[in-house]
Amino acid sequence: MEEPSLLFLAACGAPGDELAAALGADERLDIPDPAAAGGGEAEWQRELAAWEAAALAEPWRPAQRVVLCTWPARADGPRRALELAEDAWTAAERRVASCFVALRVACARCADGGSVAVVAERPATLDSAGFAPVVMVADAVAAAARSLALGEGRRRVRVNTVTTQLWSVPARLHGSPPPLAAFPGTVAGEVAGAVRLLLSADAAGITGSVLRADCGRAW
Repeated sequence: MEEPSLLFLAACGAPGDELAAALGADERLDIPDPAAAGGGEAEWQRELAAWEAAALAEPWRPAQRVVLCTWPARADGPRRALELAEDAWTAAERRVASCFVALRVACARCADGGSVAVVAERPATLDSAGFAPVVMVADAVAAAARSLALGEGRRRVRVNTVTTQLWSVPARLHGSPPPLAAFPGTVAGEVAGAVRLLLSADAAGITGSVLRADCGRAW
C-alpha cells in the first residue's frame, strides 16, 4: 500500500532539513524567518500574509500527513530574560505570529481524516532558565494546536504537538538525570519516531495532546 503523502513546513535550513529527510517529506514549504526579516511590523505582517496566500494558492493536493516544525533556522544560547534586548522579544513575537499562520496553512492543506503534527523546542521547566523566548513560543504553539484540534476534529483531522529538548540543554543539568540515557535524543531517532507515531493510524484516538520526545527529562 502506498504511503500517505507528507507535507513538511519549516524555516529554511537545518535542523528542519534533517527532520524532513528522516520523515521522507513529499513536499516542503519554507516558513518566513523572523530573524531574517527587515522593516517594521506592518511590513512583516504583509510578508506573512503574502506567504500564506502563496501557500494556499491553487493548485495543490491535500496531504494526509502534515508536519509543522517550528524550530528556528538559527538557535541562540541561554541568556537571562532581563538581559535580552527589545529586538530579541520582537523576534520571539514574530516567531509566534509566523507559527500561527503556518499552523493555519498546515490545517488548511491537510486532507479530511488526516493528521497534523507540530514540533516545538520546549526545555523541561527545570532547564528553562535562560530560554524564556523559546518557552514563550513553544507554549503559544501548543495552545494554538490544541485550539485547532477542537475545530479540525469536525472533519476528522487530528492536531498534536511534539516537544523536544535538543539545543536548549544547559551546560550543567540540575536534579536527577533523565530516565533515558539517550537524552537529548536525535532528530532522526527520537524526534522523528514520535512524529511518525502521531501521524500513524495507531494514534487515531489522540488529538490536542502534547507528546514530549525528550527522553523523559520533563518527567
